[in-house]
Amino acid sequence: MIGWRWRRILSGVIVHVFVSEYLVGGACAGARVSASMRREGLAMLRAVAVDIARLPGTVVVTTLEPGLALPDPIQTIIVESAAEEAKWFARLIHDVDHVLVIAPETDGLLAERCRLVRASQAVSWNCTPEAIELCGDKLRLSHFLQALGIPTPRTHLVDFAQEPQLDAGPIVLKPLDGAGSCLTFLVRNRDEFRQAAAEYELAGQTDHCLWQPYLVGRALSMGLNISHDGRHVEFLPIAEQRLSDDGRFQYRGGLIPAVLSDASREAIHELVVRVCRAIDGLAGYVGMDLVLTPQGEPILIEINPRLTTSYVGYRRVCPKLLPCDWLPHLFETSHLLKPSEETLEKLEFTPEC
Repeated sequence: MIGWRWRRILSGVIVHVFVSEYLVGGACAGARVSASMRREGLAMLRAVAVDIARLPGTVVVTTLEPGLALPDPIQTIIVESAAEEAKWFARLIHDVDHVLVIAPETDGLLAERCRLVRASQAVSWNCTPEAIELCGDKLRLSHFLQALGIPTPRTHLVDFAQEPQLDAGPIVLKPLDGAGSCLTFLVRNRDEFRQAAAEYELAGQTDHCLWQPYLVGRALSMGLNISHDGRHVEFLPIAEQRLSDDGRFQYRGGLIPAVLSDASREAIHELVVRVCRAIDGLAGYVGMDLVLTPQGEPILIEINPRLTTSYVGYRRVCPKLLPCDWLPHLFETSHLLKPSEETLEKLEFTPEC
């Protein structure tokens, strides 16, 4: 820590930003994490840390597990264990000006880390813990949105002691608070239900499983930049999601911007505006997953109250601009610099971009 402080004092910079990525930052040392989630975590960390480091007068510091590296000038602290990462997290949030936390909502991880940041003197670039807890609980969020008349799938807890009735069509099983398509299954028959049940039992998550009706349509996502007071919401281009066709919905990247009619784009924007007005505490980068039905109706599937893997694509469409919007004193001018969807060239991207 002494060496990092020494460089900080001599540099004479204005803003110090700690970017904490949970999956590859050392917090999961020795834990079982899927290779796809690790790739996405590293891709997000590398992309956003590089972009923030390009901002004038900014130094970025992060933690990393052994064997990984980030380009200069990002300051990296290699940690050997989850306990060491926790100590560094607790120290750094009190030693920098701004903090961006990238972590799954699972088991309240993201909300708890953001709560610690808000108890420090640093400025949080995340949603409030309360907004994270609402969005991270898919059952609670579904009930909240339905009560407001916002289109979203009906969501139910799974009772694995009873096999579901599939006469009305396939269903999707997903964790109550999962991320990254972990333990997500398309269930079309009893055999697939039993296979999913075995996976949930192996993971010890049988009491945290939800089911939703499977919706036929186009999988879309939309990134948002939201000012810290919640009064300014900037739409990023709507993206087409590429998901695996093996019934596991693993994220394979996407196309920005999605090819949509003006009517569909307007309907999606109207839906997103309603959601943003309904939920207090959304701030910074927020991602929304939707399905556009064959009838042209957008259905909100999930809200990701954090940086999402789509950022690696958005940064190529809007280079050097995204992190500016999370700095309160830069937001008013930077949001005017984004190109419109109509003028953008189509960009195919993968989580590794």
